[in-house]
Amino acid sequence: MIEVGAHTVLVFVKMQFQGQWSRFSLVQQIGYDVNKGGLLLVVTEDENAAKTTYWFKLATGHEVWVLEDVVHIPAICIRSVPGDQIRCKG
Repeated sequence: MIEVGAHTVLVFVKMQFQGQWSRFSLVQQIGYDVNKGGLLLVVTEDENAAKTTYWFKLATGHEVWVLEDVVHIPAICIRSVPGDQIRCKG
């Protein structure tokens, strides 16, 4: 799918895919398809090891691409806060 519109590219340390996603791989990258509206949390780290968590809301059919530690997201974040906000379920 060719994504049109605003995009974000981040170097990440952690990601969490919430909702229904499918994963597929190509030669050097991994892609994730949103099967039914999904939420993506991405944690980044600056040069001082300070972490920031970003939230992205993606619609069905959007694709997120990962190449090594870089994630390509076809959206602009809806929220960001200092620290690592990724939590386990329950």
